[in-house]
Amino acid sequence: MEENKIFHFIPVPKRTTKPRLTGLTMVEGDYMCAVAGMNWLRDLVEWGGDYIDYFKVGHPMMFQAKDLVVRKLALLKEHKISPYIGGNTTEAVIKQGRVDEFLEELNALGINTMEVSSTVLPLALEEKVKTIRKARERGFTVFAEVGKKLIRAGGPQDAMPTSQVIGEMKECLKAGATKVVYEHTEIEQLRSEGAAREVMEVAAAVGADDIMFEVPIVQWKEASPYAAFFIEHFGPNVNIGDVDPKHVLMLEALRNGLTHRTFGKVTPA
Repeated sequence: MEENKIFHFIPVPKRTTKPRLTGLTMVEGDYMCAVAGMNWLRDLVEWGGDYIDYFKVGHPMMFQAKDLVVRKLALLKEHKISPYIGGNTTEAVIKQGRVDEFLEELNALGINTMEVSSTVLPLALEEKVKTIRKARERGFTVFAEVGKKLIRAGGPQDAMPTSQVIGEMKECLKAGATKVVYEHTEIEQLRSEGAAREVMEVAAAVGADDIMFEVPIVQWKEASPYAAFFIEHFGPNVNIGDVDPKHVLMLEALRNGLTHRTFGKVTPA
């Protein structure tokens, strides 16, 4: 731990530093960015900015002044945090046939990272791959999300077969996605059925470093078992997404083996 931090004498695992390729933390800032003001965001980047790589934003930004949105995005980038447009917004513009206008607006806003998903929209893999390639050709960093949100709630009755998850992830990476995002609803379904081995199978086939594992957006005591599972099996520099901004430092403590869920399960540097 750096000497400008308290308790710097406590040995912790070696963490990657910005600009990171692994050990990424993506926060679910979508609704927070829409609701919270500049003071809230300044506080966040002051105490947690070193540990946040991506800040998810989306359609809630439509309902506030453009000047405020631009100032928020600029503050994030000033602290080397990439604004990251969420997949649900991308799905909406695909459905409306507005992809080209969408990419132009993102460029104008300086949002260079986007998620292409099919979590709600019944998007064929071919169309998803086409969208990834188009975005890459326009210079975007693309994260491709795999899985469905509405399992047994107006959507599919079961989680995706493991072979399908693996196949789709590989096709998305082949098309140019920087990472694939494993939809948390799929992972929750597997954990509830005691089939965590399938998550391990996906990671082994695709490569854990190429996957961002999502945690559910809930209270920390409910989200932490998922984060701990990923850290225990894939190491402190596993990529974790959809983190509640309030949980950033608790996640960092978990990554460093300083809480009961990962104590003794990660190796100090």
